[in-house]
Amino acid sequence: MSTELTLKHVNVIFSELADKGFGRSITIDATDPEIEKAIVDWSKAEGVKPRMKDYTNKDGKTVKQYTIKLTEYTQIDGKDGLGEKELGYGAIVNVIVRSFEYQNKFGTGKSSSAAGIFVVEPKVDTVMSKIAE
Repeated sequence: MSTELTLKHVNVIFSELADKGFGRSITIDATDPEIEKAIVDWSKAEGVKPRMKDYTNKDGKTVKQYTIKLTEYTQIDGKDGLGEKELGYGAIVNVIVRSFEYQNKFGTGKSSSAAGIFVVEPKVDTVMSKIAE
């Protein structure tokens, strides 16, 4: 039986909401040791490989990134009417991740995807924030 990984108030770094042949996903900042530990511990217990990597930006700051697949079954909602269009860089979300077993033409295994995403704060709109000042 699958358990769920619940992450609260995590920062979205990137979102790919249109499937361009590789599926849909969001990438969150997992640099906080508590968030990283929760992801690693849950992944080990569930037998799934966490899609985590380190990214170093041009300023030399390293961020741990965790990518979460979205499926057609992923529920997306938010506070005060926020939703999928507010997912993007700078959004603050709560997310539930579930593991699942798969079998396809490439083989069998275990993976994970987002069961639900709740948008707490919308993405940062860099264009609007510049002209709103």
